[in-house]
Amino acid sequence: MIKSMTGFGLGKAGRGEDEVTITVRAVNSRYLDLKIRGIEQNPVLEAKIRDRVGEVLQRGSIQINIALPNGSSGTLVFNRKRFEAIENILLMIQREYGRHLEMGDVFSANDLFIAKQVETVNTQYVMKALNKALSQTEEMRVAEGAKIQKDLEDRVRNLQNLLDRLKELAKTIAVEKREQYQVRIQQLLGKAPVDENRLAVEIAILAEKADITEEIVRCESHFHQFLNFLEPEKPVGKRMNFLLQEIGREINTIGAKSTNVEITKLVIDLKDEVEKIREQVQNVL
Repeated sequence: MIKSMTGFGLGKAGRGEDEVTITVRAVNSRYLDLKIRGIEQNPVLEAKIRDRVGEVLQRGSIQINIALPNGSSGTLVFNRKRFEAIENILLMIQREYGRHLEMGDVFSANDLFIAKQVETVNTQYVMKALNKALSQTEEMRVAEGAKIQKDLEDRVRNLQNLLDRLKELAKTIAVEKREQYQVRIQQLLGKAPVDENRLAVEIAILAEKADITEEIVRCESHFHQFLNFLEPEKPVGKRMNFLLQEIGREINTIGAKSTNVEITKLVIDLKDEVEKIREQVQNVL
C-alpha cells in the first residue's frame, strides 16, 4: 500500500493554561524539507521534533506550527531604564539647544518593552501533541495513497491494453515491411543478377532495425515491476519515477523505429498515459 505525501494533522496535550497545540501540514517534495515555528529559542526541543518528524513522515515539505501556553511563548516587560535614559536625553536637548522633541519622534513602542522568554517548556506535552498530529497526518496520507494507488492501477492497465493493440499491429507490419523491402530492392536492381541468399540477409537486417518486439517486451516487464511497487509499505515514489523514465524511453524508441500511422497514434496515447501517471507519482512517498 503506497502513501501520499499530502496530509494534515492537529494534536493537543495538556489542560487549561498548560495546553500545547501543534498542527502539521505536509505536501510533496523530493526531500524532507521541514519548517518549525513556535520554539525558535529551544534548539534541543527542535532537534527532538525534527528527529521524530523524519522518522514518521520521512519525505515531503513539512510545516510544523506550535502554539505553546501563553507563559511559554514569552512575556512583555517594561524597559524602565531605557525609558528614563531617553527621557533624560530629551530634557538635555531642550535645555541646551532649545529644541523640543516628542518621545514618539525618536523611538517606537518596541523600545519600551522587552520580550522575556520563559525557559520552562513542557517537552512531554509538546512531544505528545506532536505524535497526535503526526498520527492524523499519517492517516490522511494512507487514505490519499489508497486513492492514488487505484488510479495508478487503472492507468497501468490502460497502458497494457494500448501495448497489446500495438503488439498485434506490429506483427502484421513486420510481414508487410519484409515484402516492401523485397519489392523495393528488386526494383532498384532491375534485371541485374541477384544472390537470393544475400538478398534475404539484407532484408532481414532492415526488418530487424525496424522491429519493436524488444521494446514491447521491456515495456511489459516495466509495467509488471511498477505494479509490484504498489504492494510494499515503504517509500517507492523515487523508484517509480525512475521506472517511468525507462518506460518513456522504450515508447520513444518504438515511435522512432516505426513510420506506421496507426502505431504513431498508439505511441501518442501511451505517452499521454505515462505523463498522467508521472503527475500522480510526484505525490507518492
